[in-house]
Amino acid sequence: MFADFRQNIKKLLKGKDMTYAQIAEQAGIEESTVKSFMCGANDSRRVAEKIADALGVKLEYSNGVYTVVEN
Repeated sequence: MFADFRQNIKKLLKGKDMTYAQIAEQAGIEESTVKSFMCGANDSRRVAEKIADALGVKLEYSNGVYTVVEN
């Protein structure tokens, strides 16, 4: 469900030279929550939205897939 979203977020984080700890701080969530989401152990839409907001992108749902849409 979030596989494409996760891949896009990984690319964005790499491009911005950000760590999971930094994105967690900006998103107001625990680093362990970000790690859990990014490895696929957690499929929380709320977590995905917080990560997207912290990166300044939108989370878009279409045909059963969540993707990143840059603002």
